Amino acid sequence: MNTFRCFASALSALSVWFVSAQAQAPQSPRITHLMPIGGQAGSTFELRVAGASLGDVEGVHFNFPGVKVEPIGSETTVLPPKMVKGKAKKGMTKPPGALTTQRFKVTLPANAPPGIQDVRIVTKGGVSNPRAFVVSDQKEYSEQEPNDDVPKAQKIDVNSSVSGVISVPTDVDYYSFTAKKGQRIVCSCLTTSIDSKLPVFLQVYSSTETYLRSNRGYNGNDAILDFIAPEDDEYFVRVCCFSYTQGGIDHFYRLNVTSGPWIDAVFPSVIEAGKDTQVAVYGRNLPGGKLDPASSVNDRVLEKVVVTIKGIKDPKALQRLAFAGQISPSGSMLDGLGYQLKTPAGASNTVLLTYAIGSVVLDDGDNDTQAKAQKISVPCTIAGRIEKKGDRDWYAFTAKKGQIFHIDAFGDRLGSPVDLFFQIRSETGLIVEQDDNPEILSPQFYTRNDDPQGYRFVAPADGTFYLLVSSRDAFTQHGPRHTYTVTVRLEEPDFRLVAMPIAPQFPDAATVHKAGGVAFNLYVWRLGGFNDEIRLAGENLPPGLIVPPQTISGNLKQAVAVIFAEPSAKPWTGGITITGTATVKGKRVTREVRSATMIWAVPQPNTPALTRLDRELVVAIRDQAPYTLSVVAKNITVKQGDKISIPVKLVPGPGFKGNVSVVAIGGPSGLASIPISLTPGQPGGTATLDAKGKKGIALAPGNYTIFLRGQTAPINPKVKLKIAPLDVVQVSMPVSVTVIPKQLAKLAVAGATNIKVKVGKSVDITVRAARLYDLSASFKVELILPPNFKNVSAKQATIKTDQDETTLTVTASDQAKVGSNQSVIIRATAMFNDTIPIVHETKVTLVITK
Repeated sequence: MNTFRCFASALSALSVWFVSAQAQAPQSPRITHLMPIGGQAGSTFELRVAGASLGDVEGVHFNFPGVKVEPIGSETTVLPPKMVKGKAKKGMTKPPGALTTQRFKVTLPANAPPGIQDVRIVTKGGVSNPRAFVVSDQKEYSEQEPNDDVPKAQKIDVNSSVSGVISVPTDVDYYSFTAKKGQRIVCSCLTTSIDSKLPVFLQVYSSTETYLRSNRGYNGNDAILDFIAPEDDEYFVRVCCFSYTQGGIDHFYRLNVTSGPWIDAVFPSVIEAGKDTQVAVYGRNLPGGKLDPASSVNDRVLEKVVVTIKGIKDPKALQRLAFAGQISPSGSMLDGLGYQLKTPAGASNTVLLTYAIGSVVLDDGDNDTQAKAQKISVPCTIAGRIEKKGDRDWYAFTAKKGQIFHIDAFGDRLGSPVDLFFQIRSETGLIVEQDDNPEILSPQFYTRNDDPQGYRFVAPADGTFYLLVSSRDAFTQHGPRHTYTVTVRLEEPDFRLVAMPIAPQFPDAATVHKAGGVAFNLYVWRLGGFNDEIRLAGENLPPGLIVPPQTISGNLKQAVAVIFAEPSAKPWTGGITITGTATVKGKRVTREVRSATMIWAVPQPNTPALTRLDRELVVAIRDQAPYTLSVVAKNITVKQGDKISIPVKLVPGPGFKGNVSVVAIGGPSGLASIPISLTPGQPGGTATLDAKGKKGIALAPGNYTIFLRGQTAPINPKVKLKIAPLDVVQVSMPVSVTVIPKQLAKLAVAGATNIKVKVGKSVDITVRAARLYDLSASFKVELILPPNFKNVSAKQATIKTDQDETTLTVTASDQAKVGSNQSVIIRATAMFNDTIPIVHETKVTLVITK
């Protein structure tokens, strides 16, 4: 039995997902798995893809050019009843547990980029979610059953890879290969890195069944081991689920057996922009490497070699994450590149190198106490490691009172097995300790991690301050892989953006129909105190595909972005570029939007999902939408606390007669939308949003982009249908909503409000504005006098954008009348959106004295 049929026989928990997908007949395809999971550059092989809604297939989309794809056909495998969860339902075109696979002849170009890439299936219905696919420079095998015992072990070569699956929890797969005495053989088994759920356990035995090595949990569920062949002989690799409790089509793996290199760590793992950097590479079978007795992983001594990484000078490249490996949501704000070593035996795995902020400071290893604290100059990026038991690294920097520093520590987000924490201390004691970061941008984009939460440090006085960095596990886990970086910088606002299909429970992709739109969830990393607006745009889009003007308000970390296809757009599938632009310290800053996808479906919307970054943002344009939502007003202005009303019309396509449920999406969290129902032939309706937000508190003022999302109304379950109904979702063009504030600050004067001014003299009044929102606004402060209050004046003052108070100087001339006692107004005016004046007032009493 070949591997893919083995996949079919293992359709256990995922059969429910398939059945549901068939019953709902989604338009866009979805991939659950493919086989093989990798291919050799320049080779031709058969690729099989399984999932839902895979009919009317057109091809396969890789995230790199030059791949030749030829559809071969499809096949359906029906599982035994005992393997299937769920019963047959009316309208289903296949029995429960029927698994459809599409077959393709694929030829990879000889220059295909090595490492973990993305594959998607393309049909007349659109484009699917991605699945990981490894491009290698070695021979590739697919698992051949039966191989569940030593006599049945599948023979493979050294310097080759095999794609397989643990089909049921008790499944065990054996492979055999021949090695020469003295060869250092590296066996790696990827699961987590390639979207699999398998907690793999990897073992190696000699031909006499003598145990040699084993490993699990090297990185996530991935496993890696190495051994030195004691003699020319046949050796056996055993692959299984660690606890024998999991198995199925979603428990696939990619085993590699090689005499080539494996990189365990690079130090430093951060490089400066535009500067060649020497780094130490630690690993196994490194070209030119020598054993380093001080460096070991799982009791295996590593080799070390020093290489030079060429500096990256392209400004755009320095703002990208060009890494052919898995990046979780928590690391999606990183900038960096992948690094490999290449040898005649094959290329190594790819490791992540990030870009430094400021200069790179290397942990010198002799900084274990506060007295030995290593001096650093800000801004800088510290490259450190927990290299020995109980290691604690101290650093020292000087600051002036009121100076603001942003401190961020990275370990878990870099793929390092450290549980970092850091402390900031003064000469006299602890100021703050930062540990695990609890921030979660969304259950679908689950960003929680074991790195410390970033800290905005305001120096309380002139002096020297200390930064202590260590790991909670430092007394039990340490070594060359336990690296970290810490950025210490002055306040430098910046941002990163990640787009993700809006489906809350299952992997999805962006298919947009002509005269229609498709929405993404957009996640915003606000770095270094950045809180300004971001405007979206598209670059190098195919004809007819547009990114309408959209604004992400300065107080949002999650928003909605929409792309739209004009009626003239032609069918197309490919990668696109969306950018976000903001003004940072008076300069225009543009960042490319990154892409992410949920890996596996979750049972309910608020369940934390497994999600990763994609290699590109892919969109498919297809035939005309069944209906279009046409918004009447493109720009709406409301006062803070008022309801937002958006008129909308339903424009049906040919033959469309269904009802459409419409709600508003986008805007700030907590904006409540009341659903309305639209029917073809009716004049339209009005979508109403409650602008009071959560707990009845008025929404913050700002510029928001809101969309209307239409969904075909559910069909009455009592109605008998020959085929399952389509669930058709469309999104309108954006509506720009400006919420005008009632006030931007609370205005007050310091001290008594009874103010005495001597004739011929002046008095200073401290005017304070307690800002209500994080908006960059200055206030013009002036004194408003009654018409009969003569010979008193005050020059206009300003509360600047980075200040909260100013001094208003009031002068009484020599002609001022002694004894005059008047209530006067102090007025502070701020411009909202540069065009709308927001007036704040407070009153004081002026008394003229001798």
